[in-house]
Amino acid sequence: MRNGFKLMIAGAFLGVGLAATPINGYAANVIEAPGVANEVKVINSGNVLSTYSDDELNTVNNSSPNGNTSKKYKKYELDPNENITANTYRTISGSSQSNSFSTQWYLPDGFNVSDLQHGNFQSVALDDEDNIYFVESNGTGTNRGAIVKFNLSELNDLGLDTNITGIWMAFEYFNPYTDEGKEHNKEYQEAYKKLPFAKKTALENTIDKNELWKNNQVNYKNSAKTHYQAWKLKKAQYAKYTTSKYKPATRKKFKKLVTKAKNKMAVWMSSYQKHKQKVTAYNKKITGYNNTLAGYQKQIDDAKASNPEMFQNAAIAQTAQLSPLIDIGHGQTLTFNPANKHLYLAEDETLSDLSISDNNEVLEMDPHTLQPLREYRFKMLHDNSNFQLHTLAFDSEGNAYWGRKKGSGYMLFHGRLDENEVKFAPSKTIVGKRGGNTNQFVAVNPQNNRVYFVSDDILTSIPADKVRDGVFSAKDIHYQVFNSKREFEGLAFDQSGYGYLLMLWPPELMKSSQPLN
Repeated sequence: MRNGFKLMIAGAFLGVGLAATPINGYAANVIEAPGVANEVKVINSGNVLSTYSDDELNTVNNSSPNGNTSKKYKKYELDPNENITANTYRTISGSSQSNSFSTQWYLPDGFNVSDLQHGNFQSVALDDEDNIYFVESNGTGTNRGAIVKFNLSELNDLGLDTNITGIWMAFEYFNPYTDEGKEHNKEYQEAYKKLPFAKKTALENTIDKNELWKNNQVNYKNSAKTHYQAWKLKKAQYAKYTTSKYKPATRKKFKKLVTKAKNKMAVWMSSYQKHKQKVTAYNKKITGYNNTLAGYQKQIDDAKASNPEMFQNAAIAQTAQLSPLIDIGHGQTLTFNPANKHLYLAEDETLSDLSISDNNEVLEMDPHTLQPLREYRFKMLHDNSNFQLHTLAFDSEGNAYWGRKKGSGYMLFHGRLDENEVKFAPSKTIVGKRGGNTNQFVAVNPQNNRVYFVSDDILTSIPADKVRDGVFSAKDIHYQVFNSKREFEGLAFDQSGYGYLLMLWPPELMKSSQPLN
């Protein structure tokens, strides 16, 4: 598939649904501006939490190491005028394995969806098709934000596997909310107008059509050749019976068949020659088109060579796909369900539990379009409380998990959350001591099928099947503990079990040096 650069216009992302004016019918954004969110079906499920007694829960007597329990964080800002290096945070004493997280990318103030952007990323998720997703929040009190999607292979092709500042620099370069960013947008617009992007795309489409038509002629030519050779073989077989050793009647019969075969051969040879000539004509035409296309490409390449920074930043920005602005709640629940291949996001607008009359609201989304599919509304009633989802994750079979603090420990729930069924039950065993103060995130590692709950400077995990069975012990609990003093926001895993950890401030995605255990 051939890709051309799309024009970015300053202010193109000031709000949902704004689109730049096409030039000669050609799309005119560096990245497509998000549209308005679809109306979605609402599924009301009532109370979905099974009845249980706290007295029947077993508490593991574990001795968890401690992460950062102070809620005081190391914060700093990136300076584009300085040499920016990667961070590496290694596991410390008390961890179940020796591992580390190092900077994969620094993230920008935002992806230019809203002028409220300030680098407030709340979630990271990975699907099973090499795509990564971030939730960008407009900030406390707004409960609004957007989901941004990148394909990891596309980013790697642009050198982002080793360029830790590439994404940050690209979106800062075209930031329409700064004077410098506005000027870069203007420069790109002027450069775009002078270059034959639209002509190149139109000609590529013409070449593709002519290649298709040529291939049809090649098939017709080959078919004619096959028929010609078949009749030639028949002619040779018929000719054997026209010699003097056969009776006159037999010779007469097969001479007629020889004549018929010659006529058929002539017909198919004529067809073969006709289609061969058409193939030659198409090849000549396509060669001319490709020569013209090479001229267009040279103009574009020369322009890119004259300003490589601008065009490289545009290429990186174009890899992003944006959702509409949606209600994201706190934003720390974005997750991928491998069973139905959909994204989920709980719209938790407060950090507390709900009133008895209120519902949890969870959005299910199409990962290809980033459009909402349906919204689930339900209660989770226990004693006099209505629990609210602040975390959410799925395993490969579509089992859902979420967790909450309980005293000095941690309690996990499991169930289903899809179009067929919504239900949750507590794991009958709870972690007696958690090593962190905050309940930041829950994730499932598809490689080892463990459920991880995330707090600042500590990741704690339990086998998913033992969470569902409700029977696990202290030896089943693993820890990765750090001394980064950074705010941990989210955790995701690739199919090999490598962890991707989202941190603030500055917003930063980190990758583990080896799969997490």
